[in-house]
Amino acid sequence: MNRLILERIMPIAEHEKEDAASEVRGFKAKLEMEMEALYDLLLMYESLIKHQDEQQGYIDLLMSQYREKTREQVKRQIETQQLVVQQARNRYHASQERLLGKVVEEKKYVTLHEKVSLQEMTAAKLTEQLMMDELAVIHHGKGKWHGKREQ
Repeated sequence: MNRLILERIMPIAEHEKEDAASEVRGFKAKLEMEMEALYDLLLMYESLIKHQDEQQGYIDLLMSQYREKTREQVKRQIETQQLVVQQARNRYHASQERLLGKVVEEKKYVTLHEKVSLQEMTAAKLTEQLMMDELAVIHHGKGKWHGKREQ
């Protein structure tokens, strides 16, 4: 790969990495929001149970059925929210994996660019040295040629 191609690819790879990082931040925020919603539901359920237990002695059958129905409804909401949190966690982890892949990919291009630049610099130094050697031979040859003419 030559340096020009790498110089064109590197900004694209960097942009893709930044997009993936932005995606990770978005999924992380969504996961945190869903986890807070689950936490709120758990607190509500705990509070509901505590409140209902405190009034246990004053309840008739109809009220008991209503409370049980309320508990079951909140339990279903908790289970649903747990699934939502798990899905959000899975999306977050998948986006982290994509970001890691983009970081590795960008690092590969940077490393390739450094190697190509080093090779070009080495080749330029070698070419310069060969030219200097040729100039030295030409210069040395002229000196000998002039010396022989004078004799």
